[in-house]
Amino acid sequence: MYIVGDKDAVPLSETVRSGQVQIDPTAGEDLRKQLQAQIDQVDTWIQRANTSIARPAPLGANPVGDKMRDKFTHRAEGEQYSFVSVMTAYRTVLEQTKNSIVEAIGNFQALDEDQQAELKKHMGNS
Repeated sequence: MYIVGDKDAVPLSETVRSGQVQIDPTAGEDLRKQLQAQIDQVDTWIQRANTSIARPAPLGANPVGDKMRDKFTHRAEGEQYSFVSVMTAYRTVLEQTKNSIVEAIGNFQALDEDQQAELKKHMGNS
């Protein structure tokens, strides 16, 4: 996932890691739960695809049937744009985004703690 602004697109993970992105823990937790629910759904789709779409088709025990069965199975699970490959890549992006949200929550909490410490320091000096 990328953040697009006035300059070139920057990966979300970079901006989060640098501390530029923070998110309120309540909103972040809601977003994390939604991402996890989508990850779980994708896992279900991949599992179903591996047991049904990628299952060898019963095309008969002959050379043509064997070749066609292998071709369809490979397309279902192994090619770059197969359902399984695309869903696996989608799941990776979801997982990376979820991890960035968790880190952005941590950024918010660290900033909040720093601000509280700074305020206490100034309150003690008054």
